[in-house]
Amino acid sequence: MKILVVYDSQRGNTEQIARAIGGAFAPPDDAKVLRAGDVVTADLQSLDLLVVGAPTQAAGRPSRSSGF
Repeated sequence: MKILVVYDSQRGNTEQIARAIGGAFAPPDDAKVLRAGDVVTADLQSLDLLVVGAPTQAAGRPSRSSGF
């Protein structure tokens, strides 16, 4: 199963959660965890699962830097 966890994090909390989610899949090689700004089109090819997370610092909306 090919899994991609994409996140943005301002204070590191969302990154910790994203890494925990990615690490929960076995074997770990199946899950890739990337910051939103580091994702390229090739990372989105043939995925079985995409998990997206962003901080909600602005009245419950994703941060502007997340690109979501």
